[in-house]
Amino acid sequence: MPRPPGQDPGHEPGNAASGPSRDPHALSWADYIDELVARRGTLAAVALHMAERRGFAEDVESVERGLRRLRGRGSQSGGVWGQRALACFGLPSEVDARIRWMGQYHSRFTDLPASIGEELLRPWDRPPVSDSPARIWVLLGWVGLGLRQRGDVSALLQQAALLAARAEPAAQVELLLVQSFAWGRVDPSASAEALARAGALLESPAAQSMPAEDRACLFARWIDQRAYPLNKPTSGPPDHSAAARLYERIDPEGPLFARCRRENGLGWSRLKLGDRAAAEAHARASVEAAGDRGSLRLRAMALKLLAAATDGETSRRALSRARAIAKDLEDLALAMRLRPRTG
Repeated sequence: MPRPPGQDPGHEPGNAASGPSRDPHALSWADYIDELVARRGTLAAVALHMAERRGFAEDVESVERGLRRLRGRGSQSGGVWGQRALACFGLPSEVDARIRWMGQYHSRFTDLPASIGEELLRPWDRPPVSDSPARIWVLLGWVGLGLRQRGDVSALLQQAALLAARAEPAAQVELLLVQSFAWGRVDPSASAEALARAGALLESPAAQSMPAEDRACLFARWIDQRAYPLNKPTSGPPDHSAAARLYERIDPEGPLFARCRRENGLGWSRLKLGDRAAAEAHARASVEAAGDRGSLRLRAMALKLLAAATDGETSRRALSRARAIAKDLEDLALAMRLRPRTG
């Protein structure tokens, strides 16, 4: 399980003693103010815009003094002026893109070894980012690492839920999908409710603001989380045909992540229906799509399917390759799914 989020004591931005967990691209308040000045030319212009946006509740000179004090806050909480600046300007777009990438399960962040993921996340879980609603992405990144290490992520999910109302739709769907997955065995009714809310949000007008690739990947994950229990129910009979119909709803020409999910899901469904030839074909298509995307985790999952759909040396080699990937990724959850069957 990764260390709890938060800054290590004594590790300030620019402190060489902070070791390998220091990301040179992490943001301080000084960096943030400098970015605003670069956009608008002068600190006075930044202050004027902020005063205008706030209806001149404070005069321009007071705002400028507040921003000068904020610049000296390092990576401490920005207080009132930090909140005002973030509400007015938001985070820089490149910072927003970076932390979104770390919080999305369908990004290649999940293809990094868990220890490297932790080192990348830690510098961003401090102000100004942690003073922003966009911190939900950092928390989701920690949740993903926790799930990979089979840890307790309930506290992280609670923190993320507090930010959900102010988060962008993609983050809301991400959180609901992760909640549904995490609660699947401990609270099936809450898991089903979260999954239903994710589906409704994906179909809502708000979802149209998402990047098309993100929406397609989130949709594929939603389908997968609906179909998986049909192939492998915890109670009652399976319905492999219904699972296959769900997986067929994923666009076969969509993003590579979504195509991997489609092929893998169809492969397992066909295998359970007794069509090993079709299952092998889907497995090989999934392996190829994962390779084209450069995704080790998806490749390991596809190799597991290939091992199940084939016999002899082909099966043994596929499973051995999948287990090697799980080891290299330091992914305990994936390794557990690839254990030899007993009994």
